[in-house]
Amino acid sequence: MVSVRRVAPVLLLVIAIPLFAAAPKSSSRPPRDLHRVGDHWTAYNPPDPSTYPPNAKTYTIKAGDTLWALAQQFYKNAYLWPQLWEGNTWITDAHWIYPGDVLLVEGEAQSAETGQASTLNAGAIAERATEATSLPSVAEATTTSPPVALAIESDLYCYGYIGALNEPLPNQLQSFEDVEMRYHFGVKEQTDHASTGDLVYITGGTSTGLVAGDTYLLVEPNNVVTHPQTKAVIGREYTYVGQVKVLCAEATSSRGLITQSCREISTNARLKPLPQIPIPIARVPELPAFCDPATARLNGYIVSSRGWDNGLGVNDLVQIDLGRDDQINPGDFLTIYRPSPLAGQPRQVLGELAVLTTESHTATARIVAMRRIIELGDRIEAR
Repeated sequence: MVSVRRVAPVLLLVIAIPLFAAAPKSSSRPPRDLHRVGDHWTAYNPPDPSTYPPNAKTYTIKAGDTLWALAQQFYKNAYLWPQLWEGNTWITDAHWIYPGDVLLVEGEAQSAETGQASTLNAGAIAERATEATSLPSVAEATTTSPPVALAIESDLYCYGYIGALNEPLPNQLQSFEDVEMRYHFGVKEQTDHASTGDLVYITGGTSTGLVAGDTYLLVEPNNVVTHPQTKAVIGREYTYVGQVKVLCAEATSSRGLITQSCREISTNARLKPLPQIPIPIARVPELPAFCDPATARLNGYIVSSRGWDNGLGVNDLVQIDLGRDDQINPGDFLTIYRPSPLAGQPRQVLGELAVLTTESHTATARIVAMRRIIELGDRIEAR
């Protein structure tokens, strides 16, 4: 986040690594074609605020504002910044907003898909973002309903991804500051794990890219993932176990503070740059009807479900074998299905999943609707 002059655009966020295809593709340079609208300069053609509905809540952008910070202010969750963007489609590049432009924060906005009015309500949006149980089922959210948050923050920062078998992660936790409390006269007395608030020593420093003051994801390499049908190796599961802030860094060693723990953190945890991952916002579609044909679009499989092979259902997180290089993006929906056991009969539609984050050829997704019990190895089809 940066400060700018009055007529300069405001940078929304910069993705530190290409780990997730979460933000719109854009140059970090501001647009050059500015023009004057009223009393300020902008790159866009914002609506005249007088055309907004009388009951609409609006906000005039000020120097130093970001969609990230404004989502925190209005929705109590910064990761819902795409909601502001969706409500103001005249912003063609979400990385840049201009002081003087007026945002529609709450009120009625026309749905491009249905032509019907939908309501942007900050309270309802924030409630959906903070409770997993408030994520909509198909019965609650259809293509005519407003966009909703498809995840909560822990889904993005406490789950993980499928990466390369030997992803280069040179920086690793070495030991814990209170090691003398864990060992007494050479005998181990406490578990050798860390949690929020613990001070830690880190193998790696400025020579391997660590920066004092920055926060990093803590990642633990886990099992090799093989395809449930072909048995080909897909990659390795990497689990997010927490976050660490580097307090001071030398050339080859650093010290830090555990700022978040998703589970017990061991010295096997590696440091990975922390991206800003917005929660996808989308309208949850209805399941295909009994007589609806297949879309004949991209097909894949559910390849991992973090310990559960059978009995998967709504709100469970899974990994699939399609990703950003396959034109799959956060907020996309895929139908889960299973070929019929009887020859010549149509497939069985099992449910629907929503993509949360993507890698090159894999993605993390949430099951948002189900008709039948879902299993590892079930097929998926792009909507």
